[in-house]
Amino acid sequence: MNKSIVLGLLMAMLVPTAAFADGHVSLGGDVRLRYEYSDAAALDAGLTARTYINLGAKIDDNTSFMSQVRHGYAFSSGGGTTDNYDIQQAYLSIADMGAMAGFLGGWSMDIGRMNNPKLGSGRIVNSADWNSDAAGPNNHDGFKLSTDLGGVDFDLYRWGGNDNSDDSAMIFNFGLGEMAGFADIGFYYATASAAAATEDPSWMAFNVNNIGGDALMGIDIDVEYATFDADAGGEDGTLTSVSVGYTLDQFNLSFSNSVTDADWAGINNDPHGTHGIADLFNGADLDNTTIGVSTDGLMEGVGVTLNYITIARDSDGADLGSEIDLILDFSCGQLGYASFSADDAGLTDTDYLYWQSSYDF
Repeated sequence: MNKSIVLGLLMAMLVPTAAFADGHVSLGGDVRLRYEYSDAAALDAGLTARTYINLGAKIDDNTSFMSQVRHGYAFSSGGGTTDNYDIQQAYLSIADMGAMAGFLGGWSMDIGRMNNPKLGSGRIVNSADWNSDAAGPNNHDGFKLSTDLGGVDFDLYRWGGNDNSDDSAMIFNFGLGEMAGFADIGFYYATASAAAATEDPSWMAFNVNNIGGDALMGIDIDVEYATFDADAGGEDGTLTSVSVGYTLDQFNLSFSNSVTDADWAGINNDPHGTHGIADLFNGADLDNTTIGVSTDGLMEGVGVTLNYITIARDSDGADLGSEIDLILDFSCGQLGYASFSADDAGLTDTDYLYWQSSYDF
């Protein structure tokens, strides 16, 4: 990207959110600065910036348009500075398609380029907007249809390659909402295909959150179970996750365990922080146990989170290592520190530190 475009993006940071044409057009965005340090050779740490400029337009009471330009910049990349610019999102939204045809009443549609949804824990599909690299958050070109079928929320996602190839994915997402009574229950099924592959993998996932609701006196229990069929013979991969949270005075206590077997794979990589903020692990054959505590009451204006994480291989039970994460949240940003102690001979002890600050304009 040339300097004039970079300058234009920086100048846009000085423009407050504006409304034009009697409120039918809006302009805004945000900028995120982050400094990272790690003694792990695999992480190209340093100072990065990510800027979004958002343009919204209300076409009429039933139709709107949203576009989002993304600029990422790495000031101290190992190979020199890196600079990338892309259209992150650009889609049309129709609030009620009944205006087009009566039998479509109650259905809404988004069509264009959109960020991937985060379904359940995000272990299958997510947008993963932690990154500042050229790839950016996970997005897709396609459409989303949504409706409320008598208390059951339903979303249909369909996306594919820009060249009309058979690179594609389809997701059916159901949420039972208040119908479940004792918990928030969700179910989704996803399929994918690739132009260069003969297999058509699929995923099926159940999420049961806030089991017992308010009846468990501050205890929050969430369960997730998912299967992966590679469509290539052999065994299906599985993911199982259980988490328990409890509020005690000003402290929030948490415990979780998640297991993926050796045959597991997702559409996208695990979201940032799934296995500790140093992000040393991802995907299959992982047994993760996390114990944590968080509070906003120790220091005024500062939130504190402390997690202890152990990672093992599911296939043979071998310990890979443990990580301690300390995260401080301020009104102006977030400071995080991770210390990983390796138990496996193929891994090394790692220290990781970051400071991140975000600003809306």
